[in-house]
Amino acid sequence: MRTLTVEEATPGLGHLVELALAGERIQIRKGNQVVELRPTESDETAGGDQMTPREALRRLQGEGRLTAQQAESYLLEVQEERIADERRPPA
Repeated sequence: MRTLTVEEATPGLGHLVELALAGERIQIRKGNQVVELRPTESDETAGGDQMTPREALRRLQGEGRLTAQQAESYLLEVQEERIADERRPPA
């Protein structure tokens, strides 16, 4: 188990998250208080319901893992693929 201060954890937070997702126990201490990084059961896994693509994109944006520009670019790419598939003659 690793225990770090907030100051120690901040620069390498992404790496620490990866370690926690891989199963390592990571604790971050601020004064006398401690928090632990650990994977949680996602809403999708817990409820058994599948998210719609729109919900997935919004969740990624909300988590700061996808910018609005990246989401828009992805949607344009999907639209272009659909148009290309519609124009393709049947096999």
